[in-house]
Amino acid sequence: MPQPPPSELRARVLLAASREDAPVRAQVRRRDSWLLLSAAVVPLLIFLAFGGLRDGPRPTTLVLRTSLGASFIALACGVVGLSRGRSTLGRARVWLWGLALFAPVALFGWKVVASAQFEQMMARWPGRIGLRCLWLHCLMALWPLTALVITRRESDPVHPALTGAAIGAAIGASLWVLVDLSCPVAYVPHLLLGHALPLLLTTSVGAALGQRFIALRARQ
Repeated sequence: MPQPPPSELRARVLLAASREDAPVRAQVRRRDSWLLLSAAVVPLLIFLAFGGLRDGPRPTTLVLRTSLGASFIALACGVVGLSRGRSTLGRARVWLWGLALFAPVALFGWKVVASAQFEQMMARWPGRIGLRCLWLHCLMALWPLTALVITRRESDPVHPALTGAAIGAAIGASLWVLVDLSCPVAYVPHLLLGHALPLLLTTSVGAALGQRFIALRARQ
């Protein structure tokens, strides 16, 4: 059973909630629904604008294997990073730290292990060092990260930076799937620059935004 929050934190949360009457809360819910919808649609439109799925020389079996495995990992990250769990104060620190560390390791490891089963799929591609994937991920991450931080604005009195990092990691994991679908390269240096680095950047930016905007601040 989760421990009840300390009385001071509980009072701050209840006080913040009491400042908004029912009509305002209904408007916020509608706003958040549109923000969440746009956070899903905008990256998909950018993904399609950049060419969408590109299997290239990859066997269809490899595309399905890497994308389905990455999607499962991203789903797990989303469940932890984008929901509060059973506590009104959000997930425990150990869960948030675990997510921030788990996402890049699991996605990178799965990509390498799956690709290594196919001949020549991890070979170096001249001229494809990973910059296109890096910029594609960063471009797709801009709006979802902004939108989700808005929906969680001033909601965490305990660990806002970790909450923001978890949100960033969950978004980054989802975008990994799209970048992987658009990129046939599995050369390890390419993956580190074009796939793992932007995921780490999204997590770091999420932490910074969380500390700035998700923290529940005392009001006079």
